[in-house]
Amino acid sequence: MRLRQRLLTGLVTLLPLLVTLYFLGWVYTYSGGYIQTVLRLVDFEVPRAYQPALPFVGLFLAGVLIYLVGTLAENYLGRRFIHSLERSVLLIPIVRDIYKAVQQIAHTLFGQKEVQFSRAAVIEYPRRGLYVLCFVVQSVEGRLPPLPEGYTAVLVPTSPVPASGVVILVPSEEVIPLEISVEEALKYVVSAGFLLPEKPSGPLTPLPQNTARPS
Repeated sequence: MRLRQRLLTGLVTLLPLLVTLYFLGWVYTYSGGYIQTVLRLVDFEVPRAYQPALPFVGLFLAGVLIYLVGTLAENYLGRRFIHSLERSVLLIPIVRDIYKAVQQIAHTLFGQKEVQFSRAAVIEYPRRGLYVLCFVVQSVEGRLPPLPEGYTAVLVPTSPVPASGVVILVPSEEVIPLEISVEEALKYVVSAGFLLPEKPSGPLTPLPQNTARPS
């Protein structure tokens, strides 16, 4: 039993490191091969002594390209060009689904959020005893008549694309705020539940009892 536990502990400890090293090795090899392919197209052969430095050149050029695209995206004409290119990509049936998924994940992890959620929470959904993470959008406050006051609009996200979730109107007293940031909750959703917050900053707010709820 102790042997099995130690093996599992060792695996959990080594796995993130091994995956990270594998990814870095893959990027290093891919960058070097890509640069060599481009240089061969212009009939230029890099001396063998300088070939180990090619991956670093590739990474540097990739960083320059990303910076230039970011600069272009902040310009009016650049935004118009990128939007036109994006519309062309979205016309392709299968490619547009992949593009939207990758775009949403990138915006979730690195970009500025187009929708600012007030906080992360959980609600009992789809039935009592089952909890699902959600993001509090805003209080309805009687703005959707004939729905009475005391309801809150929440987004129940789906993994790995949070924005493809469903908006639910929940009684405000049944929304349980979580003591974690919206960014940590988004990482939890995008990773399909694997990236849990390392240490919550506070206790979970208890669920108020709604005695007026019909049986």
